[in-house]
Amino acid sequence: MQLMLPSISLKLSPLFRSQASISLAFAIAASLVSFADAVEVRVTAATGQPFGVATIELPVAAPIAGQSPAPLQVSDDDGRVMFPIANDIRVKVAPPSRRPVPRPGNGRLLGRLGNLIREITDGEPDIHKTVARRVTFLVAGDQPLKVRLSESNVEIGVYEIVPANDPPVATKLMNEWWASFGAAAKRQIDSADYPPWVENYLVAMLSAQSGQPLPDWYVGDEQEDDDQVIGTLKLLFGTEAVGETIFRRAAAGDFKSDQTADLPLPAGPLWKKSEYPPLQAGTPIEPIAGRVPPECFYLRFGQFANYLWFRDLSDEYGGDLSRMITLRGINDEASLRVENQLNMKMNQLTRMLGPTVIDDQVIFGRDLFVSDGASIGVILKAKNVYLLKTSINNDRSNAVTADPAVTLSDVTIAGKPVTLLSKTDNTVRSFMAVDDDYICISNSKTLVRRFLEVGETKESLANTDAFQLSRQLMPVDRADTVFAYFSPEMIQGLIAPEYLIELRRRLHAKSDIALVHLAQTAAASANRSTQGVDQLIDSGFLPVGFGVRPDGSGVIAAGDQVIDTRRGLRGCFLPIADVELTFVTSEESQWYGKIAAEYTERFAQIDPIMIGVQREDVAGDPSVERLIIHAEIAPLSIEKYGEIGKQLGPPTRVAMKFAPDDIVAVQAHVASKQIGPPTHLFAGIKDTVPPNPEQFDGVISSYRALQTLPGYLGAWPQPGAIDRLPLGLGRGRVVGPGMTRLLGGLYRFTDEGFSIVSFQPDVLHASLPFIEAVEVDNLATVRLRVEDLTGSKVEGWVNEQLYRRAAASSSAGANFLNLLTRQLKVDPVAAMDVTANILGSDLQCALGGQYSYSQDHGRWVSSAWKGSLPSQSMPAGYIAPAMKWFRGAEATLIQYADRLVADAAVTLKRQGR
Repeated sequence: MQLMLPSISLKLSPLFRSQASISLAFAIAASLVSFADAVEVRVTAATGQPFGVATIELPVAAPIAGQSPAPLQVSDDDGRVMFPIANDIRVKVAPPSRRPVPRPGNGRLLGRLGNLIREITDGEPDIHKTVARRVTFLVAGDQPLKVRLSESNVEIGVYEIVPANDPPVATKLMNEWWASFGAAAKRQIDSADYPPWVENYLVAMLSAQSGQPLPDWYVGDEQEDDDQVIGTLKLLFGTEAVGETIFRRAAAGDFKSDQTADLPLPAGPLWKKSEYPPLQAGTPIEPIAGRVPPECFYLRFGQFANYLWFRDLSDEYGGDLSRMITLRGINDEASLRVENQLNMKMNQLTRMLGPTVIDDQVIFGRDLFVSDGASIGVILKAKNVYLLKTSINNDRSNAVTADPAVTLSDVTIAGKPVTLLSKTDNTVRSFMAVDDDYICISNSKTLVRRFLEVGETKESLANTDAFQLSRQLMPVDRADTVFAYFSPEMIQGLIAPEYLIELRRRLHAKSDIALVHLAQTAAASANRSTQGVDQLIDSGFLPVGFGVRPDGSGVIAAGDQVIDTRRGLRGCFLPIADVELTFVTSEESQWYGKIAAEYTERFAQIDPIMIGVQREDVAGDPSVERLIIHAEIAPLSIEKYGEIGKQLGPPTRVAMKFAPDDIVAVQAHVASKQIGPPTHLFAGIKDTVPPNPEQFDGVISSYRALQTLPGYLGAWPQPGAIDRLPLGLGRGRVVGPGMTRLLGGLYRFTDEGFSIVSFQPDVLHASLPFIEAVEVDNLATVRLRVEDLTGSKVEGWVNEQLYRRAAASSSAGANFLNLLTRQLKVDPVAAMDVTANILGSDLQCALGGQYSYSQDHGRWVSSAWKGSLPSQSMPAGYIAPAMKWFRGAEATLIQYADRLVADAAVTLKRQGR
């Protein structure tokens, strides 16, 4: 049986040839979509260059409402089907209020108004229904081919397709495929919790190969930040949007390769020296600070036991303290990589010997770019330098024995002997210098040189006015478990031209490495064995001009590894402190010049930051600890922070006493033109299930969500801006003593300088007897208290919100793997290794499960799902990472004229105790 369509010849497989009409009457798993007993398969295909294109469409027997069904999959035995995209036809069914107005009479106008009111009050959403299943794909070559159509790995049918030579049809189909492919890529990018390099690469590569224009969203995100300070912070903090912009440009061939680096380094900002208050003579300072260069950050543990505590806490969360809040979609194991690079691994012997041979220790460095390769090191003050040096040297010799690629050599730095343990790809790079009772181990030659120079000149961190002030404000005898200090010189160094320009070049290098891995994968999917960069360019898998950089560096591919010729292996790049950067391009000079001018104008003075962390046991429960955190920025120049610093009032001893059932309470002493003289704003939230974030989408929805929130907002002693509303709207209607009902259903209580509002009068009546302004011992500008959420209603809500985020991230990770296996035809067995090559990190399930390819479902799933997709509602027994340890917190903030002080006490439950 054969059906001839205008641009295709379609032949059914033998399974279907016995039927009298083209039919999809088949019995498959219940999870599949039911098609009509006899429906017409609509197929269109046309030849083209370099690709042909085809579409298969299957109408469904009855429209499918709700969640979209699993996408159709199409494949062939010869690898000619390329880049399929399931683009089902869905129609929107409008709510009753938006349907065409009926003819007059019979009360239909009142009915329509009723529908409109119900839509506003009930938030009736639009309903989308799937009316047809469709898949569109590219075809290599113009010969007939047999394709296999399936859903959730259950075969629907096998068809022989004969594309026709019809340019208008080919153009129409190609445009439709490209629009669907770009939209699908954008949806995946928006949901991704990992660098979306595969999606961006496919869009750029296919745009170049097919001649289709890049989507508007692809080119629309390329603009630099107008605020140079914000743009610099994004770059320094590794904001993924910055790296994605650079990657997109590289993937699309937007290189500035015609420029040469022949200009000298531009001048940095014109920094102003901070004015310090009189320093107290004889302020105690720990000796180890006298060996740290002033331009470095300083993380001191003091006793070895403090380091073990910090290390154990980190190990409870896989070496990444950010996992205390939530799991990300990738696990780059940055801390482990630094340990391996320095060859400073912790073992049981180290735990035993450490306290006997180490008197003090600090981690120091020029930056904290641990994901790419930080300029970082460790300084140890030895109790017995001979024993400590011998132990470390034994570990270094063992590393050479264990790995033939690791070498141990003697070098000279600052005129003194130093040993270097290294591998050519920088995965091991460990300089070790011994000077008096101090041992310095660093991946940076520059840091070791500065350590030795400071020992000679005594121009150390300890001798700067800023650090001496920090020890005056936070004395050594506080005995902090961890003390962190970020000097003005360190922060200024991050803004220096050699640092920012090299950091930007690093992002280009990371993009190039990922692009080569992607191009190799794409070439393999097209049955091309091209591995070299030049071959990949010639084959169209890399853009023309790729790899030409103004600093003369590039990438080389050697098997599974792609290495930057100047910086080494991704994740272990040469420390920026060791990069010699003397010349820049015209574009780089202009880019940095704007940054330098902005900092000169707005942030010419950098304020030092100091943080101290102490820990204490909680009586009655050995598994619970309390962390006492104290942080200061001093000296502080409030003016450069703009309006933000002007909103807070002076510190005060006045504190609000809240109702005992308030699970969250916050207050702030504020002063602004809108509110008037300094006044206290405060808010309390009861233990309840708050509205979900999506309920605040839109003005009406936000209003409705706030109505359900059992909490209150108040001011004292000034009544606030509500009294200044026009037309007397702030006065409302009196409904009781001191109580008025305002427009919109908001209730307000006013008495003795208090003005308190809530949508729920019962909440006001229950809370008013407890609310009062009292005087306390400690000063504060802002006060916050969050009770232990264990067993509360809020706990369930927070857990649900964190689950939703983790479930979305988990689903996005599986979709990423589906992208590899379906679009780039990566064997599922090799998919995780290919992923690590592309991303430079392992993909991980944010729900804590393990990804695997399900033959039953024909897609990647997670063991945490218990099905083909994560549950839309939080499963029983799920506990988000933050909920496992959080047991309450209190915090205060004080803004003085010359410094900012923050204090917090966080109670946490340790895992495994």
